[in-house]
Amino acid sequence: MSERKLRYKKNLLWGTFCLIGILYVLLFIGYQFLINLYHSSLSLISISAILLPFAFLILFQWVLWTHNYFRNKGKGKVKSAFVVITTLGVIPPLFCLVKLGLNEYKYNFTVENWIKSPTERVYIVDDLLNDYELIGMTKDQVNTLLGKPTTADYFKDDNNIVYYLGNERGLISIDSEWLVIWFNSSGKVVKYKVLKD
Repeated sequence: MSERKLRYKKNLLWGTFCLIGILYVLLFIGYQFLINLYHSSLSLISISAILLPFAFLILFQWVLWTHNYFRNKGKGKVKSAFVVITTLGVIPPLFCLVKLGLNEYKYNFTVENWIKSPTERVYIVDDLLNDYELIGMTKDQVNTLLGKPTTADYFKDDNNIVYYLGNERGLISIDSEWLVIWFNSSGKVVKYKVLKD
């Protein structure tokens, strides 16, 4: 193969690699935006979504490395470049995983988190409803678990209590979200719902 074709092939491969690098960085900027927007936490899906692009980056480097041109010419420089790229490439996934872990800790339901952060309850309520069976609890048990109800006229009825959760989740938060818990005549929870005003 002529020197000109080899140079063209090399430039094409490096150009493709640079394009993939730019897309990689943009992808992780998007991930950070989504993690902050939705207050995402650790899950199998979020971890997979973060680690897969890094795995593809490593795979692409391996494909480039096995290419004849890179094996035969400039092996030391290419190897050094790949080490730097891998080192820099691991930073965005680690940053995202740390952010997910912090969200996991911050948005787990505890009585302390619920009481001290009334405007962030909207991110804690799902964990509460997954971990605790409110149906059948007495009003005293609910008050012990969730503290004093919010004094507001929204959704208020004689047989329910209401907790303010914060601004609605999503990109544009116009309304507020509320946890409304209904009781039967014997004072036990029969129904609960997260509502928007």
